[in-house]
Amino acid sequence: MPAARRSAAFDPISPDLDLDALVQQTPNFEYVTRISCDMIDTQGFEVFEKLVLIHVIIGGKPLVIEGFHKRLDEWTFTSAWLQDNHGKKFEQVRNLSKQSNMTLSIGHYLNNMSKLTNQWNPNNYRDRDRQRLYLKDIDCPEVWYEKLKAVIPPSIFYLNDSTGDVGGPGSVDEPNPHATGLRKGRGVARAGDLMSCLPQTMRADNLMCYIGHEGTYTPAHREMCASLGQNLMVETSGTVDLDGKPTKPGSSIWFMTESKDRHLVSEYWLSTLGHDIEIEAHFAQINAWKCAPFTTYIVEQKQGDFILIPPLAPHQVWNRGTRTMKVAWNRTTVETLELALDEALPRARMVGRDEQYKNKAIIYFALDRYSDLLKRVDYQKRTASHAPEALKSSPKIRQLQKDFRRLYALYTRLLVAEALPQNPREKMKIQYVPFDSNITCSFCRCNIFNRFLTCPSCIVPLENGEEDTYDVCLECYAMGRSCKCLSGYRWVEQFKWQELTDKHERWRKQIIAFEGGLTDKSPQPLHMERQYSKKHPLAQVCQEQLRLRPWNDPKKPPPAPKLSKDADESRVNVNGEVVTTKKKKPLVIEKGHMKNHISNYPEPIWKLGVCKCGRAYGYGSLWRAFDTAPLTVMEDPDWQCPHCQKICSCGKCRKIAGMQPYQPTGTVLGYDTRRVADPRSTESLIDFRQSNFEWVKKAGDDLPAGEETRRLSRRVDEAEAAKSQGAALDDAHYVDEGDNTPMTNGHAESSTTRAEASPNDIPIDPLLGSLPPTAKTPQRVPHEHTGSGENGIQNGDNDQPPYRFVAPSALMLDQRQGQHQEQHHLGGGFTTDANGIVFQYPDPEDPDPTVPQYAPPQVEHRTQPPDSTDNGKKRKRSDVLQADMLDPNEANELYHKAQVKRTLHEARRNNRYILAEAAMSGRSLSVKLQVNKDRFSQIVSQPPAQTTQPPVRSKPSMAIVQSDYPSPSAKKPVPNPLKRARIERDDNFAAKKGTLHKSKKPLQPKDPQQKSGSKYMEITSESEMEDGMDLDDSRAEKEEPKPRPLPAYLARKNDVGDNEIPKELSSEPKYRPSRRKSTLVDSAVDSGPNPSTQQASAKEPLDAATNVAEANRKAKLRALQWDQDEVEDDEQEPKVSPDKQADGANDKQTPALEPADMARVQQKGSSSVPAKATAAAAAAVTPSGVPKSIFSRAKKVRVMAASNVDKRHSLGV
Repeated sequence: MPAARRSAAFDPISPDLDLDALVQQTPNFEYVTRISCDMIDTQGFEVFEKLVLIHVIIGGKPLVIEGFHKRLDEWTFTSAWLQDNHGKKFEQVRNLSKQSNMTLSIGHYLNNMSKLTNQWNPNNYRDRDRQRLYLKDIDCPEVWYEKLKAVIPPSIFYLNDSTGDVGGPGSVDEPNPHATGLRKGRGVARAGDLMSCLPQTMRADNLMCYIGHEGTYTPAHREMCASLGQNLMVETSGTVDLDGKPTKPGSSIWFMTESKDRHLVSEYWLSTLGHDIEIEAHFAQINAWKCAPFTTYIVEQKQGDFILIPPLAPHQVWNRGTRTMKVAWNRTTVETLELALDEALPRARMVGRDEQYKNKAIIYFALDRYSDLLKRVDYQKRTASHAPEALKSSPKIRQLQKDFRRLYALYTRLLVAEALPQNPREKMKIQYVPFDSNITCSFCRCNIFNRFLTCPSCIVPLENGEEDTYDVCLECYAMGRSCKCLSGYRWVEQFKWQELTDKHERWRKQIIAFEGGLTDKSPQPLHMERQYSKKHPLAQVCQEQLRLRPWNDPKKPPPAPKLSKDADESRVNVNGEVVTTKKKKPLVIEKGHMKNHISNYPEPIWKLGVCKCGRAYGYGSLWRAFDTAPLTVMEDPDWQCPHCQKICSCGKCRKIAGMQPYQPTGTVLGYDTRRVADPRSTESLIDFRQSNFEWVKKAGDDLPAGEETRRLSRRVDEAEAAKSQGAALDDAHYVDEGDNTPMTNGHAESSTTRAEASPNDIPIDPLLGSLPPTAKTPQRVPHEHTGSGENGIQNGDNDQPPYRFVAPSALMLDQRQGQHQEQHHLGGGFTTDANGIVFQYPDPEDPDPTVPQYAPPQVEHRTQPPDSTDNGKKRKRSDVLQADMLDPNEANELYHKAQVKRTLHEARRNNRYILAEAAMSGRSLSVKLQVNKDRFSQIVSQPPAQTTQPPVRSKPSMAIVQSDYPSPSAKKPVPNPLKRARIERDDNFAAKKGTLHKSKKPLQPKDPQQKSGSKYMEITSESEMEDGMDLDDSRAEKEEPKPRPLPAYLARKNDVGDNEIPKELSSEPKYRPSRRKSTLVDSAVDSGPNPSTQQASAKEPLDAATNVAEANRKAKLRALQWDQDEVEDDEQEPKVSPDKQADGANDKQTPALEPADMARVQQKGSSSVPAKATAAAAAAVTPSGVPKSIFSRAKKVRVMAASNVDKRHSLGV
């Protein structure tokens, strides 16, 4: 883990901040230069493009173009339109307080923005538990894109494919999309955004929208891949919303820097603030910007303000008010591609940041497209007779040729790096995979253009049948980043090498043709470029490392670590103290190992950089102590070690006369990429998580906070040298159109007030006009000068370089501000330095919140010349071992030792030293102690001490907005109301299931003295559905819906003479006769008249309730008969005489009962059995006297009571 070091805390901006007063009172704060969008129409697009090129791209300064809100559609670019058209769309909203995402619909977020804003006031704006929800990186609506395309200048708009004029030189006829026929296209010119050269499927969609409220922010960062940023504020809240509710005016505060200060800003972030700006996780405090040794440009972005962000210029944004809505996109040019290959991509690779813009692929496809355009120009020159001079003198065509030459140089770099050595004895087997731009490095996640390495042993099958391969780019493998196999990789390419080399030669000839012939400056063939390079290509380096590094089988367990040959030996003396002695054994160097010059221990050769002098340096020491990457050592066949360069800073070499120890030029905090890299990854050469703090301390450059270090001073000098070169156009790369008249506009703004410019001047940049900047810039004073004001700062209009450090004039932050840190810090102590910056120590076990928990031991610094001694005293052997034998770069090792020492000290105080020391060293130690038996029994019998922890009090949630996204696993709640139902006792039926008891015991007669009281039970709708009293279970199997049956207690009411309540609810209208035909089962169980009788007597009033009651009794009788059939299922049914069979067929309306059943019914009382049913039972018997059952097992049918009762009668009509 990285060494413990304090880092600046997150301190929010107060809602009542007076920005104008802050800029006026802070010497190094300046407002960004502003121009009006009307100036573009007045001066023309060519002059505006030149302004953007000089001021933003080459000069590296931000620019604001105001007034676009007057040209935007007032209804489309509003929150109401967005809510009406996209309000139901769900997006991922960033919760900045918890550093997590939550799913919200756009409409739900917009409706709650007032609540999120009103929670903040000048007293609680530092509360870290309140919600800061930022709707960022959402896709821009298509309607917005079309309307912005008609307003924004084409050269700086999203995915612009040509900056040529309509009908300009080189234009051709093209189909008219708005009418029939053809129209003149745009002339030949370079693209405003080289991303447009990629195929449609390979482009990165970076036209995004950002919607935020008071307190939301974007941490300090650079634009991805050194691209140019464009940000337009399309809508902000005013004092009153559309619905009449009061709101707070919206705006955004930008803290910006210029591109030429990028190295200074990065070092200031690392050494002073303790953060890496590449990680994009820290929002710097205002006091941190005040103390910065560079100029900070301030922008208060309001509606209609269009900001142009320079490449690689760090900046951060703070949103104010109820609502801010911005649209942003990025552009790629040939200038940004050069910066990407040199700086942006290597830095992004270190921290594992995604490369979404596919820069290497853009170079290839842009060359292919530009080549076609230049071929068209050559064809028109040969065929056209009226305009050849216009094609030759066109500045846009000549600028396209210069860009083509610059892109060709970048393409040559790519091919030379991927060229493998041509060894006829060794045949390379390279796998071919067609290029689709989707293959990325498994470690750094950068996009791979052509060649890479893949591990055949680390293939993981996926659920969808595909395979997850481990692919690593050549840059990562050269740095020691790979899977745990380390070697055994296979080569893969996405383009045929012959195809790439053929295009390289074809484009070279094309450049020679439009440059007028072969000259000394003409590009060379690819094989000549490889010969001129004195370094090994990257692909050759990887091929050599594949031979050197061992292959580890991932299926086998890792080998057990070998015991150290200098392991300590511990023993206990007579006083009970542990005495540690070191075993002195000779140092044995195994085969394939060499002694590391820094640590003086043997290591494998493939982990060392070996010099011709025979000394070997570990790649970790070279990286942290000498700013040397592993690729620098591997690609140089004549590499010299630091000892040969007379810059070695180890303990032994410091004593050598003439040796000048190297001082690290920058700060390395360490990069922990385990969260972003593939889990199969490892770092075999360098542990990039380690910092270089110990080497910085050895160099004496670790000064207290507020003092300028040599590392920072060096970056200041580099920035001043870059600014001194100016922002003039280079003739080798740019074409001067001959119009040097600067753009004029009376609405230009510089600094905090409007500047009155003459008609011919505009205060854009001192190099563009004669008007000097109106704001006074603080100047830097040399260290020797002490006659100026406080802190040696002068304010004036002289041309001295800018100052370094300024003590802020604002109030000091109190200690309570340390309680509001960013969520990614784990706690620790906080302190405020002399400049008012709140710092924190990310150690969760810090006992004292005001001081750091651990300060690494001070390493002895030699201030005398190397050949002198320290007052004639000889250094102790322990000091020599600490300086020479140990690896002083490993700050983590020193931190671990201090932790071990402190732990052992605590263990000694608690009489647990022996156990703790044995556990930490991994050794076992047996100690025999003489203890009395009685005392031992007393100790054993004592109960273990119980530790009680105080209850954890949960803080009340301060969340205002909750996610409205429906969970896919959540089901809709089913109402389950409780009902109170009366349950009557019935010995023949179950209490709830409605079925007959399956008991074999004979039914007992009912006691006449027993009361037929009712019980009440609380039931639910679910219990009614499952445990209902309905006998017809076949309803669930029918497709047609049936009438809902009445509850059981209403059906029982009919038995006691309630003639006003029907048995079931009718699903048919009143007075409508039933159209259902009577079946055999219906006629057997129906107690009413037959269908012919029903039709004849339809007009006669019938007592329907009486028929229902009678049918209910008959249903009970059928159930009793059904139960009896189960007992007699094996009995053989006797034959029935014809005459009895006919009598039984005539009387089908009344069911027949068996004699046993009849006896049971008679025991219950004659009142429960109708006379008609008794007569029918006596008639339906066989000649042998055995009753015929219509409910035999073969013909068992479950029917519902009174299922065929006429619906008219059931309603009591």
